[in-house]
Amino acid sequence: MSILQLGGFMMWPLLALSVAALAVILERFVVFTTRRFPSAAALKELQKTFRSQGGDAALEAVEETAPAFLGFFRACFAPGTGADHEQDIQSAGDDVLFRFNQRLDFLATAAATAPLMGLLGTVIGMINAFSRLSASGDVDITMLAGGIWQALLTTAAGLCIAIPAMLAHRWFCRQYDKIAYAMQRTARLMTGRPETRVQDR
Repeated sequence: MSILQLGGFMMWPLLALSVAALAVILERFVVFTTRRFPSAAALKELQKTFRSQGGDAALEAVEETAPAFLGFFRACFAPGTGADHEQDIQSAGDDVLFRFNQRLDFLATAAATAPLMGLLGTVIGMINAFSRLSASGDVDITMLAGGIWQALLTTAAGLCIAIPAMLAHRWFCRQYDKIAYAMQRTARLMTGRPETRVQDR
């Protein structure tokens, strides 16, 4: 008998949750590792290009090296001053950050829900074990122990899902914060306005 069958019916929703969480982790890992914000050296080169050759030349360089941030740099290099320009930069930055933040809530939910689902499966298994013991009319420690260890399978499964989901979620959030900070600094650098701010997560 497989572990899925031994653990009871709660093992199936846990299996579905684990597959979905793994898919999100892999997808977000690809996003965060392939869409890098320009390095400090690259930003200096962009700034030089912008000042010497104009915004179009600088945007061509961004499109080649960091296309995921093209909208943000387009707003930075756009002509304009004052609050309206800052609002455009913030809106463009928020759009970029929204794409990075997609599905991170699901990972947080999976990390919080999986142990509870496992615990629910354990409680149901314990109820079944004691029900069988009561119906048998005889205190059989072997029957009780067998029911308990099978019930605990769902708790173990829930924790096996929650731990990697939580670790991945924290790592993705850390990468998100780094990107938001880099964009905020870049907005100040490009516009020369210390008050320009990209909204935090």
